[in-house]
Amino acid sequence: MKKFLVSIVLSISLSFSFLGMVPAVLGAEGLEPIEQSQAYQEFLKKPANDLAKMVCLLNYFRTAPVVVQFDGTDYTAQAAYPFGLVYLMTNYRNEQPEQWAKKHCYRTLFGNNIIFFKFQDGSSRPARDVIIDKYRELETALKARAPQA
Repeated sequence: MKKFLVSIVLSISLSFSFLGMVPAVLGAEGLEPIEQSQAYQEFLKKPANDLAKMVCLLNYFRTAPVVVQFDGTDYTAQAAYPFGLVYLMTNYRNEQPEQWAKKHCYRTLFGNNIIFFKFQDGSSRPARDVIIDKYRELETALKARAPQA
């Protein structure tokens, strides 16, 4: 029962929590570059590890201009955030973030439906793909910053 509830919470949370703030400069899907986000600035103040990167992504998506479609129901990112955070904290086992997202952020646990992010322009993409894209963007931003450190 506990695992069931955690799985539901995590799936919904991940779907909703991976949303960020609406910036002046938006990407093709209306998402700001991660290095311009408040979540990234907060991440830089803390020790960097893979779990911290996952939390950064959750914080990024928390207020992003997206809707999470989970088992046919639409949720705001802020509504899903607490569930995603609980799911992450309960199920993360020192995995690479990209691999973890592939495993946990693609399909719902019970309906086995694909989890989608719906964007302001009406388009949608699997949440897993958007999360992985933002993770790669985070890694690129960190590598670009490394010589300055």
